[in-house]
Amino acid sequence: MKSVLHLISGGDAGGAKTHLYALMQGLQGRVQTKVICFIKDTFYRQGKELGLDIEVVEQRSRFDIRVMKEVSKKAREMHADILHCHGARANFNALFYKGDQVRVTTIHSDYLLDFKDNFFKDKIFTPLNSYALRKFDYYIAVTENFKKMLIDRGFPKDRIFVIYNGIDMYSQEEKVDPKSFYQRYGLEDNSKFTFGVVARLDANKDQKTMIEAFHKSGLKGKARVLIAGDGPEGHRLKERVKDYGLEEDIFFLGGIQDPYSLYQAIDVNVLCSLSESFPYALLEGAKEKKTAIASRIGGIPEMIRPGQDGYLFNPGDAQALKDILVTCYENQDRVKEMGQSFHQRVEEKFSVASMAKVHEEIYAEILRRGK
Repeated sequence: MKSVLHLISGGDAGGAKTHLYALMQGLQGRVQTKVICFIKDTFYRQGKELGLDIEVVEQRSRFDIRVMKEVSKKAREMHADILHCHGARANFNALFYKGDQVRVTTIHSDYLLDFKDNFFKDKIFTPLNSYALRKFDYYIAVTENFKKMLIDRGFPKDRIFVIYNGIDMYSQEEKVDPKSFYQRYGLEDNSKFTFGVVARLDANKDQKTMIEAFHKSGLKGKARVLIAGDGPEGHRLKERVKDYGLEEDIFFLGGIQDPYSLYQAIDVNVLCSLSESFPYALLEGAKEKKTAIASRIGGIPEMIRPGQDGYLFNPGDAQALKDILVTCYENQDRVKEMGQSFHQRVEEKFSVASMAKVHEEIYAEILRRGK
């Protein structure tokens, strides 16, 4: 049985976390795996709860490279064949790894945009990650668009594989009924048509375009928007809602621990990001049979068939999004049909089992080729 040691920061809370959890569970019985993270946080605790083989080799700072001696020791103990990294910190740390395993990294995002919300991190960590990426033997991109991005930036085409994110469509998720969910936030449980947005409140997720589109839509008093997430743009977004007089139509829920409660309570799942890979927020909504509206970026066009599973618009185009919001409101039966279609598509094409099987095949091919 192949043996793979995965490295990840441990501070991850988005798609990379969900991806790795799903992958570890899918590979059980097929590939021996261990996860090492460098921060003891929610990622580690939830991984333990899921029964994953996960450990912390804690770094005092991002530049505490002494920890890689311990990582090398653990790789020897498990007779690892492959070192598989996820994210900028793991990529950088791998520069100082002394083992002879084949080195692989998964490209979960556009690495040139990962730190754009923080000027100092962008100036320091983006160049470091860009340099570290060049030192890997192989790459796994989570969309065809990301593979093309790597090729365009000079990465070797024959060493890049593509795997779509996968989701377990049959697991039972923690959730409450819509009425209880609305009551939790002091919202009326009524028949208003509801758009939901689950995303961190930062510039990349671009919730301001959603607010602008709803303002233009004429749906004030007829529909509502629930925005779940925390982040640095929260204050500015709330001020914009106040300026438009939409306090009774657009609601900020903060971070939520049970997103499936929200997916169950909404009619349409919206994602306005300026940059994405193959977002789990849309896959999770599909699990609850929710039609998706999303910006035409990353792997999203590979996921959603416009007019069948949902709608796409160019990032930042509030006018186009406005038209889509109105179309959904005026065609609510069709919205439900598309939600069912999206559910079936994800079940057939983007399952955990499929993702794990392809990973196993790629690991075998990588070991056949060697470094």
